[in-house]
Amino acid sequence: MKKKSGLNNLKQLVYVLAIISTIVYIVYRIGFTLPVDLGITCMIFALIVLGFEIWESLDFFVYYLNILSVNAETPEIPKVENKNLYPDVDVFVATLNENESLLRKTLVACQNMVYPDKSKIHIYLCDDGNRKNMQNLAEELGVGYITRLNNKDAKAGNYNNALKKTCSPLVATFDADMAPTPNFLMTTVPFFIKKEKVGFVQLPQSFENPDIYQLRFGLSNKIPFEQEYFYHRIQLAKNATNSTIYCGTNAVISREALDTTNGFALSTISEDIATGMLIEENGYRGIALDNVEAYGQAVDDLTAYAKQHSRWARGCVQILKKYKIMGRNKLSFRQKLEYLSCISYWFFGIKRIIYLIAPLLFSLFGLIIVDCDLKMFIAFWLPAYLIKRFALDKLEKNKRSSTWTKIYETIQAPVMCKEVAKEFLGFGSTKFEVTPKNKWSKKMTKTNKNMLLVHFTLLMLSIVAFGMSITRIAGSGINVYILPIIWLCSNIFYLGISVFFDLRVRPVYFESFTPNKIKKYKKYTLLAMFGTIGKKKFE
Repeated sequence: MKKKSGLNNLKQLVYVLAIISTIVYIVYRIGFTLPVDLGITCMIFALIVLGFEIWESLDFFVYYLNILSVNAETPEIPKVENKNLYPDVDVFVATLNENESLLRKTLVACQNMVYPDKSKIHIYLCDDGNRKNMQNLAEELGVGYITRLNNKDAKAGNYNNALKKTCSPLVATFDADMAPTPNFLMTTVPFFIKKEKVGFVQLPQSFENPDIYQLRFGLSNKIPFEQEYFYHRIQLAKNATNSTIYCGTNAVISREALDTTNGFALSTISEDIATGMLIEENGYRGIALDNVEAYGQAVDDLTAYAKQHSRWARGCVQILKKYKIMGRNKLSFRQKLEYLSCISYWFFGIKRIIYLIAPLLFSLFGLIIVDCDLKMFIAFWLPAYLIKRFALDKLEKNKRSSTWTKIYETIQAPVMCKEVAKEFLGFGSTKFEVTPKNKWSKKMTKTNKNMLLVHFTLLMLSIVAFGMSITRIAGSGINVYILPIIWLCSNIFYLGISVFFDLRVRPVYFESFTPNKIKKYKKYTLLAMFGTIGKKKFE
């Protein structure tokens, strides 16, 4: 016990050192590196880059306060001896245009869920497509069928319509492709029986097939799912601040809690996050568990993936603009910080594009955005960078990886930068689009081509800038160009991997895929993707 306590103290010490070194670096950047005498153009670009560095640092402080500094163990499932205490549960399976075979699998899985009294489980196919074949499927399987004549308010409107026609005290929600395991209800419902004012219990999303990164890199059994760290670390830590994110599927919600929010939140395409926030605002607890008790279909098509993630991002921006989080008096300060951090994350596309362009400004156009003495800069920047990276990677036991985070962000940057900027400036839409599954294209789609164009253009510019910087060292000295050279090398690395990803249009060879087999990032795993070149087998 003492050993564990000592280890925790060491971790906290490293985290605090990371914060202190980051603060010192930012103070140095503000006070001693701005090109105040080099013209308005240099100053504007310098302030933009510095602004994102400060934003990133503040995000790390919030991340430490609400995530790294708290216990992230999964709550223990309460024991309920009296089986009569288990209440009725309405199970909502939402659909708009998904195919019948997919929904059949999910509905049958719902029917196979274990419960003390299975007559208390009421399954409903909530069809927002008003399709006859879906009604026939529901009748064939003996489950309820709920539909409506329009699609107003999308998924939230669909669920609110179903709430009006049902009455159980608990509501379980599943996306069309998310099939629960038999133990799903026995894992979640006990919390509502044994604990007071539980608003919802959220379980992780997991998938039966590789995600798009595992597929295109050929690393299906070598790297974790992209969302692994969020569900199995970040979500668990959010229990301490009651800021757990409701993710729209794989969850059970209290109808009483929903009554306080007038049902599912409207006017945003991220109705799930908004609904969870409003429930927690009203004094109910959101609980996240580590237990994987439902499996779905990971998106394996780049266009569909881009639409899915841009929808999540646009929905968060809509929440930011509509709900005025800092002005919500019922949310605690830490809850506000956590939800703001959740939303600000989705601006990573803009941040990443800025970081990719920044060194080009100096190497290609001579614009100085960091005006400093090289030795002084390294003395302030390097300790902050190394300690922070060590804190995020090693102390998290490689469950997350700074390198892979930047790979994911660089790949998505062209789409996310555009979509988030449009939404923030008021050119977005609340139109909801279902993410297609198992519809990967054998040809390069328009989205794929656009991403490749941006990545390849920035890669070529970075290579040219690198070459120009090298040739100028003889005349100006290495001190002038060493920083942009290092920055350009980093950008070339991530852009090169992004181009590699863009060109892997067809799913790459994999066999015997095991969901959740890999939960950590290992050294040199990235090199393994080059061993899949030329392999086209897909099982």
